[in-house]
Amino acid sequence: MKRQRYVGTLAGLILMIGLGAASRLYADGTNEKTLNAESSKIQVRYLGVKADVLSVKPYIKVKEGKKKGNLWLDVVVKNTGSNPQAYNIFGQAQTMSGGWVGGSIKAPKKGELEPGKETTINVNTRYETETVPKEIRVEVLPPE
Repeated sequence: MKRQRYVGTLAGLILMIGLGAASRLYADGTNEKTLNAESSKIQVRYLGVKADVLSVKPYIKVKEGKKKGNLWLDVVVKNTGSNPQAYNIFGQAQTMSGGWVGGSIKAPKKGELEPGKETTINVNTRYETETVPKEIRVEVLPPE
């Protein structure tokens, strides 16, 4: 009988510790969601900021006379916080060999985004390709 209580108490303690760790994960502002655009799966992560990515439009900018071009991402970000904020938007794409190539930019380019407002930012990933990749990541970070 005592052994059953001990096991039950231990299981309850483990459950409480696990739930506490999960709540801390979201308390520090880490959050994720998945968007779909054309044939791409876009994983969006928010790290320590109050924001929402409303849409991501991937496209290739090809220079005249070339087959390959850089992957660009038009990211629409909204300030969901109560104070003006600026963000670093980092976009990256998975290469055929499994690596990741990306680039980042500050949003908005000047100043801060007012609460409830949104802006579109163009991220150059520096990933050269002929077609939009299937795996894309976007991270919204606090400014440096």
